[in-house]
Amino acid sequence: MTNNFPFIGVVLNGGRSERMGADKANLAIGEETLLELTVSRLRKAFASSIFIVGKETVGLLDAEVNQVNDIWPGEGPLGGILTALQSIGESDVPVMILACDFPNLDVTEIRSLVEYAYANPDSIVVPSVKGRKQWMHACWPTTAVGHIKESFTRGERAPHRAIEGLKTIVLERSEMRAYLDVDTPEEFEEAKSSFKEQDEKK
Repeated sequence: MTNNFPFIGVVLNGGRSERMGADKANLAIGEETLLELTVSRLRKAFASSIFIVGKETVGLLDAEVNQVNDIWPGEGPLGGILTALQSIGESDVPVMILACDFPNLDVTEIRSLVEYAYANPDSIVVPSVKGRKQWMHACWPTTAVGHIKESFTRGERAPHRAIEGLKTIVLERSEMRAYLDVDTPEEFEEAKSSFKEQDEKK
């Protein structure tokens, strides 16, 4: 990809991590925590600004990183998505919203999704792996906020139902490592081993 398209990056950091048994955001992989890794990958993808939605963080806040308290804590990722879009307000650039539990984030893939968002204004761009849409790794337009808030107010908490009626671009992807999240200690240990192997090959 030759062009760098500006975008706003968001990291959701509000999950309870019940299956992991520990706060996923603070788990170390390589020399970074999962949260730090997500922020650094967004920076490498040329995010013009970055928002962390949810739990307060230490050491990551600077001129480019903004802490936003989740307006609807405990209401699932849709509450975090809505908090992010409301906090950002109107914007001409797309918003890349990621959960903080993807240890293999791919900078080129993030840029690709953003480029698709530019080619399809006012559309949600969501990748799909083996028929499973990756709502926690998607690009959102700020114009979607009113529709999503209305669905949320009615009690909807599932992203795929909350966005019904909005323009959505689904990108079918092969089984990419970039979309493997970690929910359990076993998955995290496997991710750490894979991360170490990749690091040793560099």
